[in-house]
Amino acid sequence: MVPASLPLAELTGSSEVTKDLLRRVQAIEDHLGLSIAEVGHRSSDEVTSSKTQTLDQDSAFSTQYLAVLCCAISQLSIPGSEIGSPPSEEDDPAAVEDWAFQTVLGIVLAGLLNEANVRETGIWISIAYRLVLEHCPPHMDERCRDWQRIFNGVQIVDLEHASLHLSCPVIPIESPLPALQISHRDQLYRLSRMMNTGLTRFSGRGLPTIWSCFSNNPVDASQAPSYPFTPVDAAVIRDWARHLDDWLVEFTKTGDDPDPHQRMLVFRQYVLHRLLVLSIYHPARGCNLHSNSITLNEQHELLLSARATLKLHLHDKSIWSNWDLVMISWAALIVIQGIEVGVGEPDDLASIRIHLEMLRETNEPKPSLRDKLASRLEQSLQTINTPSPTTMGHMAQAAADVEFDCSWQIFDQAIMEQVMDPFWSRPNELQPM
Repeated sequence: MVPASLPLAELTGSSEVTKDLLRRVQAIEDHLGLSIAEVGHRSSDEVTSSKTQTLDQDSAFSTQYLAVLCCAISQLSIPGSEIGSPPSEEDDPAAVEDWAFQTVLGIVLAGLLNEANVRETGIWISIAYRLVLEHCPPHMDERCRDWQRIFNGVQIVDLEHASLHLSCPVIPIESPLPALQISHRDQLYRLSRMMNTGLTRFSGRGLPTIWSCFSNNPVDASQAPSYPFTPVDAAVIRDWARHLDDWLVEFTKTGDDPDPHQRMLVFRQYVLHRLLVLSIYHPARGCNLHSNSITLNEQHELLLSARATLKLHLHDKSIWSNWDLVMISWAALIVIQGIEVGVGEPDDLASIRIHLEMLRETNEPKPSLRDKLASRLEQSLQTINTPSPTTMGHMAQAAADVEFDCSWQIFDQAIMEQVMDPFWSRPNELQPM
């Protein structure tokens, strides 16, 4: 990993920093499905320690390590630098491949640890992609590294980074190298393809981004979209929603994968990606998500999706990644907006506080991503204007009497309703609608 070619002994700080780093890397390796041996040698007691720690305990992120990491990545762009110079191919061709693989793996890990909070993650992704193109062997055998999986890791970081900043993805969905191509029926490929197509269509329009709600430079969401919402836009967004519904149904059938944990991961991805689609769709159509004047027709599907996202913590205790945390925090802001306009539900505030407590349960030094997300939510909770019970009663009655404009809805309503009842906890699987 980067800095795999930089000895950990050069890391300043206490030995606890090094141990914490190794535990954190182990958690991400497990997430990517990579073996321990693929990121260099470690002492047995450090590896044992990493396995006995929970993800909450592994959340500390060293500022010293971040400084070393950024320095190592930057040296990849400096001609003649020690870190950026691979071993001699004439002496050992396998060592060159190993150097490139470890470097790309390190950038993937760095991206997962820093996405959202570090805007330069996009530049790191470009470096990793170039290294993959230059060093992936044309023919794979058992002696080669798992380049296909590491390429998928680069794609994931790229798409998650692009979605938070609503920028165009850098990595193509179809690899130009035959050795890296995967089946079009692959679960990850289909999800990535939907995301790549949608983000490419709606980036560069000046639409408000999800991350802008947590940054110090929020976008003025009251401005009208720079580009009109065209029939082609409508077709692209509805195809995205339809393919996402189909993806959920197909990959949660018991016959395909009976593992409840895997089904829970699929459900989590569906809920998070659905909220992403709606968060792009509404502003693109001219809806101001930050205005109390948002109509019931406009907010119904979005608010239902946000509540499902916010409640992920009730059934899924393995949530840890930056992208997941940002999306759930964004869902909390949408729910707070719903409370302010009088369409809140009794357990909304309790769900928000559960998420807030989870963000605060960390030993990351401040300022950290979790701290930034928690502070933003606390700020919104402190300034929330809850309507009086009488006003809420009138609003609830108005919501019951209103005829919803179905033209705003892009997802299958039957699936939307079942999403609030997590299917992995029921004996019967979710069936196609």
